[in-house]
Amino acid sequence: MAYARRYFRFRSKIWPEELEVLHFGTSGYPLLLFPSSCGRFFEPEDRGLIASLRWYLDSSYLQIFCLDTRDWETFFASNLTLQERRDRWLLLERHWVKEFIPYACDEAQNDFLVVAGCALGATHALNLALRHPTLVRRCLAMGGIYDIAHSSAVFSEFSSAEKEQELYFMNPMAYMANMNRDRWVDLGGLNTDIKLLTAHEDGGLSEHLQLSELLHRNRIPHQLEVWNGGHDWHTWAAQLSAFA
Repeated sequence: MAYARRYFRFRSKIWPEELEVLHFGTSGYPLLLFPSSCGRFFEPEDRGLIASLRWYLDSSYLQIFCLDTRDWETFFASNLTLQERRDRWLLLERHWVKEFIPYACDEAQNDFLVVAGCALGATHALNLALRHPTLVRRCLAMGGIYDIAHSSAVFSEFSSAEKEQELYFMNPMAYMANMNRDRWVDLGGLNTDIKLLTAHEDGGLSEHLQLSELLHRNRIPHQLEVWNGGHDWHTWAAQLSAFA
């Protein structure tokens, strides 16, 4: 392993505790990489995603910051109300936007920010790109959940009306339905490269197709690719190395 590897804790003034990070590489544009559902910051390394980007790291083309998404304290926190889960999800996003992304771009001396993730990590990445397009230059969303209010059994105890209302701002299929090209241009979205990456055997294929259709209908530029493979690490590693 020729590339640098560094573990550190980031002290946030927004999130109530320190957050653990793995940083790979020393130069190149910053890539924020999110783990799968309830995964930890070390999961991308353990599952081979970092190794799939070895050439990019060795060539100083990019550097990677692997973050926790704290899904067990937000999305899957069954001890919290729906509103509390939503608020904690958005609080973590606020930390990324206000604290960690500025830190990563400053550390890299490069503001060409790429965000990527798989499964629920893809949902985090895509929300960052769609809700904050001036910050994100490229998004690689692999096997994500894009209609949270209707596709997840996690919130089965809540009514559809309550989920649609309370989860609106973390649900891409909801808020992008009210987006149009003119508004997207005003937000700076034309500088953001959105890639929806799925596979023929991925159980979330239909959500990728539905979101792509919605974005196409609203004239939001993006790229949809359906690969051979499934909802698995081998497919995600190949997709990541193809588009990073």
